[in-house]
Amino acid sequence: SYLPLPNSRRGQWVTQCLAAPTPALLQTYSTWSRANNARYANSIPPHLASSQIGLGLIAKLTAQSPYPMLSVLNQGVHIRIHQALPQGEPLQLRGRLVDASDDGFRARVHSHIEIGSASQPKALEIDSYAAVVLRKRPAGTENARDEPDFETIGHWQAGADEGVKFFFLTGDFNPIHTLPAVAKRTRFRGCIMHGYGAFAQVFEAIQNAGHTIADIDVRFIKPLPLPSPPLLIQIAATADAEGRHALRLTDAAGNLYQVGSFLPHAR
Repeated sequence: SYLPLPNSRRGQWVTQCLAAPTPALLQTYSTWSRANNARYANSIPPHLASSQIGLGLIAKLTAQSPYPMLSVLNQGVHIRIHQALPQGEPLQLRGRLVDASDDGFRARVHSHIEIGSASQPKALEIDSYAAVVLRKRPAGTENARDEPDFETIGHWQAGADEGVKFFFLTGDFNPIHTLPAVAKRTRFRGCIMHGYGAFAQVFEAIQNAGHTIADIDVRFIKPLPLPSPPLLIQIAATADAEGRHALRLTDAAGNLYQVGSFLPHAR
């Protein structure tokens, strides 16, 4: 969870209207994310709303923070699905900067957006989290977590050009995802996958396993190198007291790239 930090800043509401995504984009994106062919026959994938539809507004809100935008990395997303976001209708967005603060080591930027249409005015609520490393945190300050029992529900391996594919689908261009010659000169020593791209694969693997997601909250905790090692998409076998299932994206060596939880729709 993201706790309030000193020097909090809160922005004003910003609105935006966008044309509906084209059927060709929706079909290509759904295929790339490995969604069931019939799943989005009349609706828009919720993860496309965070990575492509809401991209411009989230960037505008993040830019209101006082931190250097060239150093911003996406750190997580929380999506609440109230209704299906329909295809073919102009989209109405509004959002605000909820928090931009730091603890001296890392700045955290929290933006909130709502996306709907004329027939579904408030279909989705999305909280987007980004971070800027200000200085290196001392070793040994991370808290250990108690882990539930996980079961593997899906596999994925990102190719060397996966960042380029995701850029073409969403417009999210950043050299650390798309240009190896530039990415090699960064602290990552090569291209890394978009956090939202890996999140889309996790989202659809959960739904392909038979769950319909009503609420999902995921943190991007480790950059995923491109090409990636073979990855395991896992969820907790049992839900917690609130009905949520823990989830994670990991590899055979135990490296965790994304962690979080989801609440399935009641059957």
